[in-house]
Amino acid sequence: MRPRGSSPLAFGVFGVIAMTFAVIVVIAGLADDDDAEIPAAPGVGPIATKSVEPPPAEEAEITPPSFKPPQKLNLGSMGDSGITLAAQKRMMVDLRNMRRSDTAARLKRNPLYGTGQMRPTSCRVSRPSVQPRDMLNYLNDVTGCLDRAWAEKFSQAGAVFLPPRRVYWSRPGRGPCGTYPNPRFSAYYCPSNRGMYIGLNHVIQQSGRIDPAQNHVPYLAVLAHEYGHHVQSMSGIGGAWWWEVSSRSKAAQEAHSRRSELQAQCFAGAFTRTVRTPLGVTTARWEEVLRMEYSRGDDQNGGSARDHGTGDHYAAWLHQGWKYAKVGYCNTWIVPASQVS
Repeated sequence: MRPRGSSPLAFGVFGVIAMTFAVIVVIAGLADDDDAEIPAAPGVGPIATKSVEPPPAEEAEITPPSFKPPQKLNLGSMGDSGITLAAQKRMMVDLRNMRRSDTAARLKRNPLYGTGQMRPTSCRVSRPSVQPRDMLNYLNDVTGCLDRAWAEKFSQAGAVFLPPRRVYWSRPGRGPCGTYPNPRFSAYYCPSNRGMYIGLNHVIQQSGRIDPAQNHVPYLAVLAHEYGHHVQSMSGIGGAWWWEVSSRSKAAQEAHSRRSELQAQCFAGAFTRTVRTPLGVTTARWEEVLRMEYSRGDDQNGGSARDHGTGDHYAAWLHQGWKYAKVGYCNTWIVPASQVS
């Protein structure tokens, strides 16, 4: 990915690309040996959740989404039991650190995939509303539940886990990944500081103005998706995918970006399944979420970027996680390109 240099280790920022919906990542690190072990972590760009399309005019005919969830994936040894967990070796591994030759394995045979189904999560949250303080309390409560659920999976994998930073803002500001708010993003994850950025009013405006007091699940899904990017970052997936394509074509970068975004969707669905009872995730509420997520698809927004996946797949991979709640079934890195288009 970088020209070789002589020892000692030389680091440099390499490869900043601008992708319309914010998958901009910088991998730093070069050694005189391609297999030198370095942290493979994304850098300064946000990984964003798109805003939904504006609701149609009242007289417009609404066509329901036609997506179908992917069929149950037969992942074989790449799905569950074939993966050797680091926990079995009685050691905690920081999966962000890897050799350059390890990137494909980190994507396709990540130890997290061998941790099986996510167990139901005990979760109590305050009632959200359009009031910023109520939304702040809700987001903090749900993030606490996410912390516990994913910390357990990393522990099962024998891997180091650090919780994300919570930047739930009510006033515009600036962070390592740029200024906020951004009119194109309803929320984003910043890998360089492990920060989840969500505007307390902004996320409501950018999510079809759904009243969180009536249906909080769309906001739960947005938060769980950004947390999914944190899971990818801590598991080395976030660094590995960019390392593989940083010097390749825009089409190759967007193809890997789609696999990353759709995996985060699947992780979000898996977590949501674990809290469906305590948080009242009813069928009707879940279907509304799927319709909203469908509207975030690349083909639904009229843009030129193809970095998140079609509406069909953006909704379907979320439902894939919900249906099975199994981390191994979120392995978007081994499925055919036709399932992550």
